[in-house]
Amino acid sequence: MPKPRYPKIEFDEIQMYFGRPYIIDIADAVGIVTVYAPQMKFIIETGQKKFNETLNIFTTNTTAYKLLLWENGIDWCELKDFELFCMLYKNINHDISSLLFGDLDFSKFELRNKKLDEEHEVLTLWNEEQQVEINEEVYQHFHQYICTAMNIQPEEKFTFDKTMKEWFINSERQKIHNAEALKKESEEYSIQPLISACVNHPGFKYKLSEVEEMNVFEFYDSVKRLQIYENATACLKGLFSGFVDGSKIKPDQYNFMKEI
Repeated sequence: MPKPRYPKIEFDEIQMYFGRPYIIDIADAVGIVTVYAPQMKFIIETGQKKFNETLNIFTTNTTAYKLLLWENGIDWCELKDFELFCMLYKNINHDISSLLFGDLDFSKFELRNKKLDEEHEVLTLWNEEQQVEINEEVYQHFHQYICTAMNIQPEEKFTFDKTMKEWFINSERQKIHNAEALKKESEEYSIQPLISACVNHPGFKYKLSEVEEMNVFEFYDSVKRLQIYENATACLKGLFSGFVDGSKIKPDQYNFMKEI
């Protein structure tokens, strides 16, 4: 498994589960950014397609835009994810971003080069009216937090080899012409089949009306927990039936209460 491009940030998942806001207070950035895990009902009321258009700006990376960047003379392997965000943030829908960031208005941010000393400067986003600054570290915090809450794992494909880069680009061009592959990719981010599977599962204790009140992290946690429960049950049934060799099964596969 390739090494992640950026260090992984650990979040307090018990706070995420109970819907507590995540406060980003970085010493090197002015102001505080607060991130919320929205309730399912707000995503349902907004419509998932519309919600995902803005969500994608916060959760995407340069790999996802490699073809568009490449055709505009930009190497996605050299561009930082934060630099990509700085190209996209003007497309953020405030009505949708408010579900994640409260009253923080991304339309009021402007790009600026902040001097660190006489020789060094960094790219940041500055909101003069709300006195909030987003630098690369702040971005990584809310980017990873939202990905964790929404159960999104952005694919990363990076290489220093020119031939491999061209192979990645050609593969991306072929995928665009493959309608079936694009359809499958869009379905991976569809929440409706997951809701349907859960409410029709005998082990799921929430009614459809109660799902609306769940926050997204709580919902995705339930989806993963049901899968673990089913796997554990299948292992136990196979073991007690005598058709499965228990010595070949790791003990944690029986434990449906294990850490996800």
